[in-house]
Amino acid sequence: MKLPAFFGHKRSINLLPRDAFEASTLGVVLSWALGFGKWAVILTQLIVMGTFLWRFSLDRELTDLRKNIARDVAIVKSYEQIERDFVLAQKQVTQIKVARKDQDQLLMAVSEISKVTPQEVWFDRMTLSPSEISLTAYASSLPSFGQFLTLVQANPNFSKVRVGKLESSSTSGAAIQFEIAMGLKPSVEMKQ
Repeated sequence: MKLPAFFGHKRSINLLPRDAFEASTLGVVLSWALGFGKWAVILTQLIVMGTFLWRFSLDRELTDLRKNIARDVAIVKSYEQIERDFVLAQKQVTQIKVARKDQDQLLMAVSEISKVTPQEVWFDRMTLSPSEISLTAYASSLPSFGQFLTLVQANPNFSKVRVGKLESSSTSGAAIQFEIAMGLKPSVEMKQ
């Protein structure tokens, strides 16, 4: 069986007469350059369009990244107050640990002060530290002040007793106002 002529055969019919220029070297080079240039322009346009599309995708990724960063910054800022509260709580816990460590000694010191204090002496202000007690006090008479001072000096739990201020008082019921400071002897437990 014989196939018709148009199957498998590509025939071209050129009704224009061939020019001698097309057959010359310059004509062939020019024809090749125009064909190549056409494909180079098409390829360049495809690359440019691909670059634009890629840039749009990069812009979209950049926008998404900025949104994610803004969201993450908001999350971190929301934890800022919690962090401040946590640091404050840690500082308070540290202060409580220090206070609890010295608490027994300070309670014993206050107990010792109350034991040696006559009824005619009362305190206006008491400042406690692990190494010292400072008192601002009033006494109804000079002998009660003397008795208090003697008992404090005789107590083995106190050292370096210093009277800072001693003056007559205008407070009702008080003849003398005085300030006294005493060191606490370092010991695990104060002597009973």
